[in-house]
Amino acid sequence: MKGVKVGASVFSIPTGVRGLDKMLLGGLQLGTVSDFFGVSGVGKTQLCLQVSALTAAPKEKGGLDSLVLYVDPTGSFRPERLKELAEARNLDANKALSQIYVYEPRVMEEQIALLNQIKKMDRKPMLVVVDSVAELFLASEDASIRGMLGRHLHSLCLTALKDNMAFLLTNSVRTRLDKGGLTVEAGGNIMAQGAHFRIKLSKKLERLFSAEAVQPPLRPREVYYKITTAGLVDA
Repeated sequence: MKGVKVGASVFSIPTGVRGLDKMLLGGLQLGTVSDFFGVSGVGKTQLCLQVSALTAAPKEKGGLDSLVLYVDPTGSFRPERLKELAEARNLDANKALSQIYVYEPRVMEEQIALLNQIKKMDRKPMLVVVDSVAELFLASEDASIRGMLGRHLHSLCLTALKDNMAFLLTNSVRTRLDKGGLTVEAGGNIMAQGAHFRIKLSKKLERLFSAEAVQPPLRPREVYYKITTAGLVDA
C-alpha cells in the first residue's frame, strides 16, 4: 500500500484498489486533479475516506504519514466509517484521524476559499479531497455561477501542479431528458476541462462495480471492485 517512488520521493498516492492504481499509473498522481463521478451508492465517499486513511496513516503502518484536507460540502464525512475501514486495513485509525483536517463549506464562496485553508495547516497536505465538488455550484442555472465552477477547478489544477499535491474530487451525475435519458456528469464540459483524470464509477451487478477511464483513455480502460468493510477492494 505504498506510493510509487522515484528515489525517496513519493509521486503517487495509492487508492487501495490494485486495479484502479494500475489504471492511474500507480495511484493518484501528485500535481494532478482526479475526478471520480457516478450515481449515489457506487462508493465515491468510501473512496475518499480510504484514500485519506492511506495518506494520513503512519509509514510503518502502510500509510504515507501526510496531512489531508478533507473538504465536505455535503456533510458526508463520517469519522467512524473512516476508523472502521482503516482498522480493516490494519492502519492506525487514531493517528490517521489526527492528520485529517475537515473543512465544511456551505456556500460557493466558502468552497472557493479552500485554498486559504491549506495555508492554515501545520504543514502542506499531500492530498486534498473535495466530496462533492460541484454540489454548491449547480443549485443555480445561472451561467455566471457555472463559470465560477470552471474558475474554481482551474485554480485547483494550478495549485496541484505548483504545490505538488493530489486533488481527489467526486461528483454526481444528471439525467439529460433532452438526450433521451442519457446520464452525464454534473457540470458537463466544465468538468471535462477542469480535471486531469476523470473516472466514472458504475454499478454492474448487485455487489459488483466498475471504474471506467473517461479521460484520458487509460489502459486498462475498465476495472472492477466491490465495497466491503475495508472500503473499495478488487473484485
